[in-house]
Amino acid sequence: MTREEFCALPPGIALGLIYDVSQRIAALPVPPTVRPPKFDGRLSRKGGYCWMSEMDLGSLRYWFARKSEPGKPEFAEKDAKTAKEIGYWIAWRTADPAAAWSGERNREPARGAPPSRDPQLHQWEPKAAAPAPSSVDDDLASYGFE
Repeated sequence: MTREEFCALPPGIALGLIYDVSQRIAALPVPPTVRPPKFDGRLSRKGGYCWMSEMDLGSLRYWFARKSEPGKPEFAEKDAKTAKEIGYWIAWRTADPAAAWSGERNREPARGAPPSRDPQLHQWEPKAAAPAPSSVDDDLASYGFE
């Protein structure tokens, strides 16, 4: 078989031939498979946020490096947590760089868009207004005490 004939074979057949001719592969243990993260993560960006599941491997590595380097001390804990989360996404994207993710976002089943260098930017939801502080007299009056 020539190189051109081998390269024209479907991937499944070509990999089967490689396995059959290589005795060393048969002695190797099966490598562990990397599963996709169950929950999607938000990465704050200028003007909103993007989903980590929709970022390509290069973007994930860039943001991992940014969040891992020392910055302002008040953000160090949050940045370390974000870098750890991005690390899970890097492991999965390394194993499967083009796969579309599916899992949970905000406790809802979701499916992410295919990975991109420029994922869609989403606007943050407005935070609920804090309840006005009430006095003890108002609380007592609501229970029937004067």
